[in-house]
Amino acid sequence: MRLDTSRGLRLPDLDLWLDPHRPRESAFVSHAHADHFARHERILCSEGTATILRARFNVAAARLDPVRFDEPREIGGFEVRLLPAGHIRGAAMLHVTAPGGASLLYTGDFKVRSGLTAEPVEFRPADTLIMETTFGKPEFVFPPLEEISGAILQFVHGTLEDGDVPVLLGYSLGKAQEAVALLHEGGVPVVQHKTVAAMTEASNLAGLDLPPPVVFDGEVPAGHALVIPPNAVRARNVRTISNRRLAMLTGWALTPGARFRYRTEEVFPLSDHADYPGLLECVEKVNPRQVVTVHGFTREFAADLRDRGHDAWSVYGDDQIELSLGTRREAPAPDPPPRPACELREFTDLCDRVGASMSKLRKIEHLAAYLADAPADRLPLVTAWLSGRALPGAAHRNLNVGSALMRRAVIQATGHPEARYKKVSATQNDAARTARLLLEDAATDPSPLNCAEAAEFFRELAAARGALDKGARLAALFRNLHPRESETIVRILTGDLRIGLKEGLLEDSLAAAFQQDAREIRTAHMLLGDIGRTAEFAREGRLGEARLTPFAPLKCMLASPEPTAEAIAARIQGDPGGDPAPLWAEEKYDGIRAQLHKHGDTVTLFSRDLRPLDAEFPELVDAAALLPFDAVLDGEIIASAEGRRLTFFDLQKRLGRSKGQGDLFLGEAVPVRFLAFDILWKNGDDLLDLPLRERRGHLEDLPLAAPFEAVPVHKAGGTGDLHQLFKTSLAHGNEGLIVKDPASPYRPGRRGKAWLKLKGVMPTLDCVVTAAQQGHGKRAEVLSDYTFAVRDADSGELRTIGKAYSGLTDDEIEELTETFKALTISKSRRVHQVEPRVVLEIAFDSIQPSKRHDSGLALRFPRIKAIRRDKSPDEIDTLQYARSLVPQAPRG
Repeated sequence: MRLDTSRGLRLPDLDLWLDPHRPRESAFVSHAHADHFARHERILCSEGTATILRARFNVAAARLDPVRFDEPREIGGFEVRLLPAGHIRGAAMLHVTAPGGASLLYTGDFKVRSGLTAEPVEFRPADTLIMETTFGKPEFVFPPLEEISGAILQFVHGTLEDGDVPVLLGYSLGKAQEAVALLHEGGVPVVQHKTVAAMTEASNLAGLDLPPPVVFDGEVPAGHALVIPPNAVRARNVRTISNRRLAMLTGWALTPGARFRYRTEEVFPLSDHADYPGLLECVEKVNPRQVVTVHGFTREFAADLRDRGHDAWSVYGDDQIELSLGTRREAPAPDPPPRPACELREFTDLCDRVGASMSKLRKIEHLAAYLADAPADRLPLVTAWLSGRALPGAAHRNLNVGSALMRRAVIQATGHPEARYKKVSATQNDAARTARLLLEDAATDPSPLNCAEAAEFFRELAAARGALDKGARLAALFRNLHPRESETIVRILTGDLRIGLKEGLLEDSLAAAFQQDAREIRTAHMLLGDIGRTAEFAREGRLGEARLTPFAPLKCMLASPEPTAEAIAARIQGDPGGDPAPLWAEEKYDGIRAQLHKHGDTVTLFSRDLRPLDAEFPELVDAAALLPFDAVLDGEIIASAEGRRLTFFDLQKRLGRSKGQGDLFLGEAVPVRFLAFDILWKNGDDLLDLPLRERRGHLEDLPLAAPFEAVPVHKAGGTGDLHQLFKTSLAHGNEGLIVKDPASPYRPGRRGKAWLKLKGVMPTLDCVVTAAQQGHGKRAEVLSDYTFAVRDADSGELRTIGKAYSGLTDDEIEELTETFKALTISKSRRVHQVEPRVVLEIAFDSIQPSKRHDSGLALRFPRIKAIRRDKSPDEIDTLQYARSLVPQAPRG
């Protein structure tokens, strides 16, 4: 029996094409998915597929040749039978027997596991097997179906308990009906997107028995789940559901970074394809003499089959090259070591419980129970770990444990070659999980470790000099821990527990643990700047005693952007017909936001993300120690030389450096000043609640000396004054204005109406990078073209707004290349999809509506102004702000 693969798959002896993408005279269509259908003259298919094709594509009955499952049909002297494929409703495999007895089975898309909506698969022996291999690599092993179903229902019920709307994303035909059936069995009423509802009705006509669909009209009744196709997630009526929680249903959930790629809260590996064991089961049951692989990982799976003794080849060729390569057999993994009972194990188990809980309320229950039972000496440690810090309070500092050092430590602890590490890391894209998997394959001797001992190790690690010393210490610890606890250590060190825990949830858990008001917890945390101390105050019932103290940095009060001076005046002064409030304006400098804490001879500088800056700007620390007062100042570090203000680019050269690192004369080359614009604490007194005009009086009373000075304040009566001040600021080389309400208290971490900013020309946008692409020419070996996004304030989702490749130096591009390679979620040719961690400041000439990006906006001549190392992804600009910059058409 001949198989022609020159222009697709065709059986010449039957003159029959197999799932061709282009219209043909005669074709077998295995199922009704759009990627397997074209408008052929004659379509051989199952009865169920024929029913769905008529409903979905309005195919004329005269073109359809439906066949019952396992009913023999004769075509050109060959016996043809259709067998259930288990993929979706009506999906069929084609079994052909030649007059001489030779046989062939073409699977189309198939699934071995029995689902809720498709007819169960039925294999039949054949001499030649043509099979799809979508998940044809060993790492694609789906969890048990009952486990996946349970996790989906847990997510749905947990979301409903929180008063939110669970939204499941699955393709409108197949996956969506499987979700509807699962929810129906779980007692959850469902609202369906119109395309899902249409396919549910068609599937019911094909023999499925689902309840009549309720069509989504923009409203989701309380207690209901919503099922939509993935492309509908951007629809306006879906985006307006502010309390939605998204979960994607896809077999690709097993790939690294799936949640980031699909931009959903959860991703569940519910697939309508066979996983790797399912593919092997197919080969075993069909027992073919020859296997041809089509779709997916064809070459990889064919090579695996040859290694198992089968005659297998990919329809795409190139297999003969692989035949001579062979495959190294991995040694069997050693038996897992016993897991000692210890405090670190208890913390690991807590993280497992919290991470497995989809409901916020259930997460809080688990955390509250653990925190309430934690001894007094352990409480500040574990709350610090839960908040993403290895050490609590003032002890927290940068441990300088990057991905390269972590890799070196794991290799040293396990003895695995670096190639083995990279292979596992590529499948996981998670340093902690990679460490655990490799340590499970190595000989370790686990010992118990309590939390105090772990904290002491972190302190020693912070104090260790050099990467070799740090790596050796980490490797020794890994050898003496169970792999599960080593995974936890890595997560603590990287500040990413990956258990769906946000700071607000931890504060709510402390409130529940110690029967305190959550608002008082938040206020105390704001003042203390340390979740560990906040936990101690909550346990002791002393939240009302929380006060701002030096060396516990506060989140900065932030200014909201406004496009015009008129908008600023309207926001602060209100009704133009009334008595307008005065406006205080300060020039907006191109520097680094910083807090200066001084008490006695001790001084520390903190960045806006609360990171110490002492090592980067030691001359400011030394000069501040000589000031004759104690205070906490909020201000801006700017670069200046001989009375000439330098730029943020010059300051960047000093960020991330430590004493003794880099250019010995960098401080002289880039001298800096600290411009103070607010005072938060003075000689023991907390000034946060005082109005700005009184705080300004305290600031002006301070005997500041170079390199410290107070930012000049200009009084503005209205928009005319603001326009003039704005022009003056731009003439000075600054970015624009910060306009403040003199009656406003200082509100840490807030971005409200009291402080507003007006930037020059077109404002810049702070965006997060979502993809990085290899450049061209001299940049062909680096990732130099960056796709970036803003955040939708309504949904919290990232929306692409542009792409830029100019503005950075070669050194910066090389640095970002290493960063983005470490953050890569997936790679397609030259493009790396990356975790949204790196913030760039983007300048541009204009902004306009566009369908090019899912933000609905496009930038004209975008370029990178700066890498904003001082900003986190949570601080990027919003889609709503970007929309406000679009010029309004004049009214005619």
